Amino acid sequence: TGANVCRWFRFPRQDTVEFLGSYLGDSEAEWMAQLGLRHVRLCVAPKVIMDPATGAPREDRVGLLESALGRFHRAGLLVMVDIHNEDRAAEVDPEWQTRFVRFWSALAGRLSRLDPDLTMLEFINEPVFDKREEEWNTLNARLAEAVRRAAPANTLVTSGPNWGGIDGLKRLKLLEDRNVVYSFHCYDPFPFTHQGATWSGDAVKPLRGVPYPSSPELVAPLLAGLEEHPSSKAMLEKYGREQWGRERLAARFAQAIEWGARNQVPLYCGEFGVYPPHARPEHRANWFRDFGGILAEKRVGWAVWGWDEGFGLNRQ
Repeated sequence: TGANVCRWFRFPRQDTVEFLGSYLGDSEAEWMAQLGLRHVRLCVAPKVIMDPATGAPREDRVGLLESALGRFHRAGLLVMVDIHNEDRAAEVDPEWQTRFVRFWSALAGRLSRLDPDLTMLEFINEPVFDKREEEWNTLNARLAEAVRRAAPANTLVTSGPNWGGIDGLKRLKLLEDRNVVYSFHCYDPFPFTHQGATWSGDAVKPLRGVPYPSSPELVAPLLAGLEEHPSSKAMLEKYGREQWGRERLAARFAQAIEWGARNQVPLYCGEFGVYPPHARPEHRANWFRDFGGILAEKRVGWAVWGWDEGFGLNRQ
């Protein structure tokens, strides 16, 4: 069980040494452990920690990152260090890729000094590489080689292309390394988990009060309010016909579970959650109950999005 720490080194309110040094203290880390969390996925934006010109880790920021890991470790929490790139143009730029491999080599060398049983290294968040998936397989292997050379004892974490989802796993070439966890993210069904979101396409923006589970009868009362938004109405009608519930979620997860079993590799769900402003609390509870129950049944580790961002626990 875990949670993403989203706002410390990813979108810090103040990109200063003072803020980065004090965002989350020992007492909060201890509280996280007391709540039952066993690990955190610490999201770190490249722009916060990497020199864009050389690829070298920024020395002052690496020290702050090491200090952050120390706080979690003292609380008994494992930390998955997630380099949370969201610059899609950069990730397919060969020059940036070379700098990024160099960056990871140096960072892994530093982090290898920490307890490897409590420090996992995730190369990059949600690689996309749409229609150029083999380029991700090539970069993934380069990163694995560089990180493993610098950090021989740490568990590595990677994911497939196409936003790191379940479908991307099927396009992922396995690494030649047995100490790797393969991650996927899941926000299915999208019309429910992203209702009202402003950054994920126009169709979900007008959605309000979308129910979970779904059926044609349950979504029918919402359709009249979407006459001026035909794409949203069509999305919601389809969502109703698909009858999303525990059974359909389990079938979706089965695609990842079967891939992991076939390849004899461990799986991990690194992100999931429901955007809360327009979802009814009882429907969110239904979804989390089904989602978490399936993961527990299949013995798949997870980190909710997030500790300090709104899809999950949303610490303020």
